[in-house]
Amino acid sequence: MDVRLAIVILAAGKSTRFHSKKSKLLHTICGQTVIEWVLDAVLPLEPHQVILVHGPHNEAELHDALGDDYSDGEINVPLTYALQQPALGTAHALLQAEPVLAEGITDIIVLPGDAPLIDDETLRMLFEARDAAGAEHSVLTALMEDPSGYGRILHDGDPENGIIEAIVEEADATEEQRFINEVNSGMYLFSVRVFEQLRKAAETIGKSSVKGEYYLPDIVKMAPTASCMTEDYVSISGINDREQLAWAEQEVLTALRRSWMQAGVTFRMPETVYMHADVKLDEDVEIGPNCVLLNGAEVGRGTVIGPGCVLDNANIGENCTLMHVRALDCDVDDNVTIGPYVNLRPGTHLQDNVKVGNFVETKNAVIGTGSKLPHLQYIGDAELGENVNIGAGTIFCNYDGVNKHRISIGNNVFVGSNSSLQAPLTIGEGAYVAMGSAVTKDVPQDALAVGRARQENKEGYAARLREKAQRLKEQRAMEREREAGEAGGKS
Repeated sequence: MDVRLAIVILAAGKSTRFHSKKSKLLHTICGQTVIEWVLDAVLPLEPHQVILVHGPHNEAELHDALGDDYSDGEINVPLTYALQQPALGTAHALLQAEPVLAEGITDIIVLPGDAPLIDDETLRMLFEARDAAGAEHSVLTALMEDPSGYGRILHDGDPENGIIEAIVEEADATEEQRFINEVNSGMYLFSVRVFEQLRKAAETIGKSSVKGEYYLPDIVKMAPTASCMTEDYVSISGINDREQLAWAEQEVLTALRRSWMQAGVTFRMPETVYMHADVKLDEDVEIGPNCVLLNGAEVGRGTVIGPGCVLDNANIGENCTLMHVRALDCDVDDNVTIGPYVNLRPGTHLQDNVKVGNFVETKNAVIGTGSKLPHLQYIGDAELGENVNIGAGTIFCNYDGVNKHRISIGNNVFVGSNSSLQAPLTIGEGAYVAMGSAVTKDVPQDALAVGRARQENKEGYAARLREKAQRLKEQRAMEREREAGEAGGKS
């Protein structure tokens, strides 16, 4: 019989140790929520259905975050929501999935929603272990040096036969059983008969005497269940507080950086680089210390991302050099040099061979091929042609207090230092703007724009100003001495 698989994700926990208004499943690790990491792990198994068992406290936020289906771009699977109310344990949680189970399901994988490090290869082992032992179900286990907090696995005689005698929750374990270091991951493969068996277990075994809950591990007493031990205990680890969240993110980061290095990317001090899982890097990219790459940032072949860069949804081309650059929602073509201390805001597009120097900010601006913004400029709501040179200290005045306006500059324009260009404005091809100009009107092609007051020199005026300032300084000193003497006489 062909396997028709459903995934049941237990997501009804209240996340009390997170001390957060939102579910721990919606906290992020390298740009993805915890539960999205779990969903990404099960998608390659090509399930026919994914059921999220939630509580009344997180139903709305989970649905708002995930919607009615989930896709990794290649595989799409419908999401079904099942309410657990009241919360009476893991066995009770799984039973809530039965009424919404799709027709024809033969097998069910159950796993917690807070295990972001699990992967599809490890989950596939559950099928192999079940078949090898001739069992009806299987459970993923691991050896841990410190098994605290996990249920312990008890074997029926010889552990080599793979059949589990019992799974004992830590709260119910004896002192001797707590020394067992094979632990239950909370991840299971069940045949669809599990629902009937759980109802029978509820009648014959009942609730835990300690917590008053129906335990999913009790299924091993109802049907032959195989142990599937993974050597990678990290992959089964759950996230219960912020410290564990940080630990899991470090594990993901280490794996991400390792995979990129194996693909031909150089990291300088890799432990200082933070990145999201959807970042894309080409061969011969170099990432310097203290860089942050977020939200699908892409970097082309041969580009050097120097120290202190933040790339957030930025597309950087080939053979570029960046240093101390913040690039948000922008595009950079090939052979571009940027920095240090540059802020590329949304809508920026730097075309080939552009140079942007220190202390420059751009926003919603297209900078044409070969143009230069050497230093100390604000370029907002603008379109610059090819080979434009903008002098130091130039400001594009794009806001009139109510609306934003655009500035258009043609090819081969030269703008002198410390100029102010008031939008809306067009400067024609080949035009010059004299330094220190305030340009408020369009400039024709090949014209020279001068927008400043005529210089006037007043002979001796500076010396007179200094003399006046010195007299005022001496007068104030005398007044302070007099006030001090009067105060002393009164005392």
